Amino acid sequence: MSELEDLLRQKAEIEARIEKLRASEVEGLKRQFADMALQLRELNAMPAALVEAFTDKAGTFNVYRTMKVKKPS
Repeated sequence: MSELEDLLRQKAEIEARIEKLRASEVEGLKRQFADMALQLRELNAMPAALVEAFTDKAGTFNVYRTMKVKKPS
């Protein structure tokens, strides 16, 4: 394998790892945001526009479902 091919393979592996870490970080931030939104809702401190945005088709406030985030167990 030439040096160029080796470097290109390494680059692809690094980019894949970066993408995986980025996705993990985004999921963590979404989960934190969902937790804060739920806390604000429980304190009746959430703006009406956000309450509406996080209300699902059934009319239920469910920030986890609307943001497609797994609820912590």
